[in-house]
Amino acid sequence: METPDASRTTGPVTRSPDQVLAAIEDGSVVLRRSARRRKTIAVTREGETWVLAVPRDFRPAQHAESIAALLARAEKRAARVPASDQQLLERALRLNEQYFDDGIAPASVVWVDNQNSRFASTTTAHRTIRVSSKIAQVPGWVLDSVLVHELAHLRRADHSAEFHALARRYPHTQKAEVFLEGFSHGQRVGDG
Repeated sequence: METPDASRTTGPVTRSPDQVLAAIEDGSVVLRRSARRRKTIAVTREGETWVLAVPRDFRPAQHAESIAALLARAEKRAARVPASDQQLLERALRLNEQYFDDGIAPASVVWVDNQNSRFASTTTAHRTIRVSSKIAQVPGWVLDSVLVHELAHLRRADHSAEFHALARRYPHTQKAEVFLEGFSHGQRVGDG
């Protein structure tokens, strides 16, 4: 069994505005400035570091309180997702039993850091599922949709009508697809 990543298992950290500014100064919170971003800020996790996508002329000192609140919400969300590969596998097995229960189950379900263009992938021959750590912050119902999608691939490797019927057994599939489309767009804009 994998040892859980401490950044995912510890509870949310409450930061004062001064602590936020110190974290930006020491590099544990990184500002990624974007000419395309006008007003909003977004937060993502890259390893042990929180990354804030901000407008080019953003002044952290003027917004330290808002940054602290945003980081607190992100840390709270991150604490709700499975911290270890074992917990992720257990979650997938529960979903598999709930939506399929046909004797086909994943052999492994793991978090990976090297998926840049997909949220998850499945190797049907080995019954393995890999989930991008980039979505470790999404709400649980979105993660569940991604897992059910990959579990459906254990039954249909393609994206046929039959596959989509399997994936839609999860009731929030369409809502999760909209969320992930926005999430993906936010990731691209934040990186720009």
